[in-house]
Amino acid sequence: MKSNMRRHILLIGLMLIVCPVLFVLGQSKSNPTRVKFPEFKDEGRIKTIFFSKALEKLAGARQINTAPMAGGDNTGGGSSDPATEGGMTGKWAALISAPTIEDEVKAVKLAIDKGVDKPSQFSGGGYQNARYQFSVAAAMFGIIAEFDGDVRWKTQSPGVRDVFARTAGNCKVGSTQAYNEAKLRKADLQDLLGGATVDAKPNTEDFNWSRVVDRAPLMQRLEVAVDERLSPMTSSAQEFESNKETILHEAEIVAAMSHIFTRPQMEDGDDEDYAGYANNMKSGALELLDAIKLNDSNRAASAVGVMTQSCTECHELYRS
Repeated sequence: MKSNMRRHILLIGLMLIVCPVLFVLGQSKSNPTRVKFPEFKDEGRIKTIFFSKALEKLAGARQINTAPMAGGDNTGGGSSDPATEGGMTGKWAALISAPTIEDEVKAVKLAIDKGVDKPSQFSGGGYQNARYQFSVAAAMFGIIAEFDGDVRWKTQSPGVRDVFARTAGNCKVGSTQAYNEAKLRKADLQDLLGGATVDAKPNTEDFNWSRVVDRAPLMQRLEVAVDERLSPMTSSAQEFESNKETILHEAEIVAAMSHIFTRPQMEDGDDEDYAGYANNMKSGALELLDAIKLNDSNRAASAVGVMTQSCTECHELYRS
């Protein structure tokens, strides 16, 4: 009995001695060697490699691609034009952004506020500008209806597109009926921009772009974009730098309008030569968008030159 007790006491004593020794040995294990942090002494060389504020070097508004990826082949083959790939109506987000669409609708609203004011003014020639403005509005809402991404007024756009198209067609004359209808569309624009819902039912007939817009008003919008805005705004590096936001807006408008010209059932849309001019115009607009991103004024001027040449050559053969 006493022998067992001695063994237990001896065992406990050994444990009291060994455990602290093992603990101390474990704690004294050498730490691993770590790589030292790099030292950046040559600040001049660093500035040639890294931007101090990278966001300041990005041109244009930030765009987020909300379009779903196309199924099937994703290897990059096929058409280089995202707006015509697979025979689709158009991947509009590759040509025009949601902010540009909304800003264009706002610009139409301001023009209509001034142009559709008094019956005498309307009948004296204001109806022609009303036709132009309502045609642009119809085109914008037509794009919204097909837009591959998030954009304002999308759920209402088919009906709004068609009522604006109808009003634009009726504004070919300055009649009292046309004026009254124009006033209704003026109120619709006010409601839409104010966040209200417009009760507009889409045309029950099968959709095609020729029912939405005539070629002449869109040609007029292109001439405003290219001749009145883009040409002078890319005439020098200083003009380019001072007008980037407007240049971006107008370039996207040109790209979108050019694409509409080649839609099925649009006037001369299936004519190979005519489609070629429209596609050259669109290519010039997309090149201009690249120039804005790269902050390259020379490239921008060259892109506008492509658009101007396309306009000139097209007008020599086609007149609206």
